Amino acid sequence: MAEYKLIQGDCIEVMKSMAAKSIDLCITSPPYNLGIDYNGQNDYLEIDDYYKWCETWIREIYRLLKDNGRFALNHYFSAGGARRRFAPLMKLNEISTNIGFIHHGVAFWNDITISKRTAWGSWLSASAPYVNSPYEGILILHKGEWNIGKGISDISKEEFMEATSGVWNLTTEKNRLHPAPFPVSLPLRCMKLLSFVGATILDPFSGSGTTGVACIQTGRDYIGIELNTDYIEMSRKRLDNTLDKLIHL
Repeated sequence: MAEYKLIQGDCIEVMKSMAAKSIDLCITSPPYNLGIDYNGQNDYLEIDDYYKWCETWIREIYRLLKDNGRFALNHYFSAGGARRRFAPLMKLNEISTNIGFIHHGVAFWNDITISKRTAWGSWLSASAPYVNSPYEGILILHKGEWNIGKGISDISKEEFMEATSGVWNLTTEKNRLHPAPFPVSLPLRCMKLLSFVGATILDPFSGSGTTGVACIQTGRDYIGIELNTDYIEMSRKRLDNTLDKLIHL
């Protein structure tokens, strides 16, 4: 049976206290720096400050991963509005490889919340239109050798074929406990493709605990870090309910 650990606090400070080379796979989606309200947390830094902050926690993830550890980082491919435009996925790939990660690939999935946008810029005019990608991307990075050897895999043929295609058709997330949840199918696919059963998975931006739910469902141990105490309590209830369902199957 999978175990989970939720830690309340700033992810950078918490990760600094954790043992190096103790994590098999990190799956996370950080705040997007688009002004989303995370119960009072500042999500609108200057671009340079945002990337400096990202570099700090990515460096800690690198330290925590085992020598053949893997990192799945979800973010917008390109984003922004009237005040600024930026392409975080490409920049985060640059930051990560400068730290020492090796780029393996990118998987894209359609974010329906972006597809149904209403911000067009200069409507029906060439003066200042917005070009917004409806896709989020998952950077797949690794530390050291790509081959992680032998273990117990739990991915089906159909799941493997779609996961390796690079374009993921994922169900949308109905969880409204968090302002920016990703679907549980996203971490589920990442961990089935990139880790063996029994692996230790880290999410330093745990949010409502979606990655933890996928870990419990697939027999992987979970460490989630979350700054907000309300989200910690929401996650704990959600993860306990997931465990309880498995026990009573």
